[in-house]
Amino acid sequence: MDSRCDVIVLGAGPAGLAAALRAVRSGASVTLVEASDAVGGLCRTFESDGCRYDMGGHIPFFRTDERVGWAEDVLGDDLIWVDRPVARVVGGAIRPGRYIDQHPGLVPDAIAPDGTAAGEFGATVGPAFRDRTMRRYLEKVDGWPLEVISADRAVKLRDEQRAPEGFWFPPGGIGSLMTAMEQAVRDEGGDVRLSTPMTSLHHRDGRVSAVEVGGANPGVIHADAIISAISPGLVVRAAAPSAPEGLLPPITMRAVALVYLIAEREAVTEEAWIQVDDPRVPFSRIAEFVNWDPGMVPAGRTVLCAEVYGSGADDDPWWSLDDDALARAAADALADPLGWVDDPSAFRALRVVRMPRAYPLVEAWRMREAMLAPTWLSSLDGLELARGGTVVTAIEAGESAADRAGGAVMAGAA
Repeated sequence: MDSRCDVIVLGAGPAGLAAALRAVRSGASVTLVEASDAVGGLCRTFESDGCRYDMGGHIPFFRTDERVGWAEDVLGDDLIWVDRPVARVVGGAIRPGRYIDQHPGLVPDAIAPDGTAAGEFGATVGPAFRDRTMRRYLEKVDGWPLEVISADRAVKLRDEQRAPEGFWFPPGGIGSLMTAMEQAVRDEGGDVRLSTPMTSLHHRDGRVSAVEVGGANPGVIHADAIISAISPGLVVRAAAPSAPEGLLPPITMRAVALVYLIAEREAVTEEAWIQVDDPRVPFSRIAEFVNWDPGMVPAGRTVLCAEVYGSGADDDPWWSLDDDALARAAADALADPLGWVDDPSAFRALRVVRMPRAYPLVEAWRMREAMLAPTWLSSLDGLELARGGTVVTAIEAGESAADRAGGAVMAGAA
């Protein structure tokens, strides 16, 4: 069935939800389509065994009182202040602060940036500190030498994910904010269509005009403006007529396995999120949800989420393990080498979530090539891209895209 609205939003992650909410509150008629059966993208909260736990550790990084107020208005509840910065393991001990933040004041050995993460950090903290304190953790997460990783990735890690004093967190988990945003869109009159993947993006003479969707709500939706909050690659592949050749070079994807462990005991640590650079430990960081929001886990229990990064290939030493073996390896690491618990057998696997294509990795010298698809999409009139890394940068990107789309809606009305 055909339908029409002012703005179509593709994807109901934090960027798409924020775009839809901003657009509908500006008076536009909005249709939000999402391929999954739930909103939030990676920002979801699971519930089982009487416990709530997020799909990985999602610190919102709310930076201003205005953004905190916005979130509380959407939630209809106060945010929780978690007075714990991200911690790290050094010499077997847990220390406050990320590896990346422990830089000295003066940098006598600074080098010139060269577009790589190695050059970016060498310019800001010096090669000696970079190699001694930061390198092992960063390369454990991404699996590449810092000399290959792009400076853009380094800047985002350094500047967008800082929470040196603690952070604000939505009660009940990050998913509670996503579902509250969804409800706000619906309450304002927005049309939210779940289980509705985009199958085709219609464009002509350099302008988008409609989106064809399948799944639970098949049909063609016409609009004056379209906001894409999904992967540019998905949109390029759906373009009708087809997009120019060569816009989608091969991209390496990093795999992530989220291993959830539960035990009938009090919290293992006092920390919300701990970075671990030890290569003997399967996970690179681990979240303990009772330290984010005590209401997420009943008294006398604790739930941990160990984030295991890898290549996703058969020869990956951790990814190649089956779920039970991977959970056992993560639990065993709590005892040896970390020394946090005496009896790792007290922990059992609650859930294992595998994401073989969790996020893209682009070599520093291929950044321009990787921007071909977004650049072409941005050239289409009426199409706005909403792209952000953290929860808040994604929300802000969605709102900015909605503001820009308002011009297309006005032009169409004229």
